[in-house]
Order: sequence, then C-alpha cells, then structure tokens
Amino acid sequence: MKSMHYGKKRGMRVGALALALACTACGTRPVYEEEQFKKDSPYQRTYATGEQEACDAALRALLSQGYRIDEAKETTIHAHKEFQPEEELNAVLDFSVICKAADRGATVFVNAIETRYKLKKVSGGASVSVGGGGISLPWSKSADSLVKVSSTTVTEKKFYKQFFDLVASFLPK
Repeated sequence: MKSMHYGKKRGMRVGALALALACTACGTRPVYEEEQFKKDSPYQRTYATGEQEACDAALRALLSQGYRIDEAKETTIHAHKEFQPEEELNAVLDFSVICKAADRGATVFVNAIETRYKLKKVSGGASVSVGGGGISLPWSKSADSLVKVSSTTVTEKKFYKQFFDLVASFLPK
C-alpha cells in the first residue's frame, strides 16, 4: 500500500514539473502582438508607371546587385543572394516582389527574409574485424552540414529605401 501511495505522489510531482516546464514558454509574448499594420510601410513604394514596367525595373535592380532570380513573372519576382559573413556561417537573403496597379501608377511591394545557417560538424567512427579475430581496422567518418539557426524579416527602412531608389533609376524617364 505504501508503494502505491509513493507512486501517486511521484506521478503528481512529475506532472507538476512537466506543467511548470511547459509554462516557461507562457511568459514569452507572441510575436503577433508587436505587429502594428501601419499605413506608412517601408515595404512599399508607388511609381508613376505601369505594374509591368515597375516589376521590370525591380528585376533589373536585383540583377544589378548579383541576386539569383528563382522566379520572374509579369508582376512577381522571387530572388535570393547568398553570403558568408563568417567562416562557419552562411546567410541567404530571399527577396519577394509584387507589383500591383495603383491610382497613379503601380505600387511595388517588397519583402526580404534573412536566413542564417551554421556549419555543424558531426563525426562518427566504425570498425571492421577481419575473420579469425585480432585485426580491427578503424574508420573515421565526418560529415559537415548547414543547420538553420535563424530566419527573420528584414525591417530596416534604409535597406528598403536603397532598393526602391535603385528601382526608380531603372524606370523609363
């Protein structure tokens, strides 16, 4: 009888610990609470031109800066550029551009996402024994892989301003 009571108490303690660990994440505020949906957005600019011309200028702007175009349609572009800021760190900047007709021209919407990858080295070993016992030949094996460590939307207004200014330079005058 004593062991059954001890088992219930232990189970309750384990359950309480699990609940406490699960609630440690409860203290973190959800990211959507920071979202403000402002009319004044760094992610858009309107040009006095058609939507296809605006997207063509955005395409030329990306190409002029070394971006690789993943997909380019009349009014949408997806592109990326890879960086290696440190020896064991790689970063990819993904660009998404959408051009839409506006009252006085076309509005270009842009979003850039920076994803970082860190080099992770994994080593392992294996050995083979030859029949008759006695000889063991060890093999060492290592594999390197890139592990995603972060992904975030670029929010810097200066970054987008520079892009939009470059787009404007490719528009017909």
